[in-house]
Amino acid sequence: MAAFAGIPLDIEMEVQSLDRELNLSTLRVDNLYRCRQADEEFLIHFEAVSRYRVEVLDRQADYVRAIIAKYKLPCRSYLLLLTSGGVPNGFPRYIDCRYGDYHSRIRLRVVRLWKIPASRILKMGRLKLLPWTILMSGTQAELMEAWRRLLAAGDRSLAAQLTLLGGLRYGKKEMAEEVLTRMTTEEILQDSSVYQWLIAKGEKIGVEKGEKSGIRQMLTLQLTTRFGQLPQWAEMRLEAADTEALNRWTVNFVSAVSVEECLR
Repeated sequence: MAAFAGIPLDIEMEVQSLDRELNLSTLRVDNLYRCRQADEEFLIHFEAVSRYRVEVLDRQADYVRAIIAKYKLPCRSYLLLLTSGGVPNGFPRYIDCRYGDYHSRIRLRVVRLWKIPASRILKMGRLKLLPWTILMSGTQAELMEAWRRLLAAGDRSLAAQLTLLGGLRYGKKEMAEEVLTRMTTEEILQDSSVYQWLIAKGEKIGVEKGEKSGIRQMLTLQLTTRFGQLPQWAEMRLEAADTEALNRWTVNFVSAVSVEECLR
């Protein structure tokens, strides 16, 4: 709610997650909350859409009508658009619904995730919000900062969530993993004193043989510094690894607690 509904984190408010079932077998909302603030009580409803379709607005109106009918409380309803695919340039301010003698007017609150600065989430310091940064407006450095925080926290489920959400942006899950791995590996290499030493010695990154040799030497040094003398099986695995595996292990090293976990 702080990220998408403009509710400040520092205000006094009681928030209760409500039953998402609206007593209709085919109607279930994404998220619904009852909020109390001073003398005011209201509902906040979020409906997330990964790919926009024309029927989305009618469905949003159906949700709001059902929510009001069940809880008899004011409701702020937000349509959360995750990607820009198929999204029109503008939306009506209200959704008007007329069925004979029945007339309702619902304010349309549209949140375009790709237009929200990723820095907003980073400043909040809420770990569970970090996966959303991959769909927001941010720099490569900001995305890397979100990824780094998730790795440091050791929360694999949130890291997986970021990768899956990235699939909406990059087209498929594997592509998102590829982008994150490449970004992380490049940053580690560029900051590594061993990398700089290899460049000085003429080992040029980008040439397959030199790249493998440079990454292998860097990773071996990092592993021995953290875990001590490497077992023979680890040395053999490093020697036989291709560039893709070495890059993956370099990323694993950031959060690994053992040689086995790093070279999995």
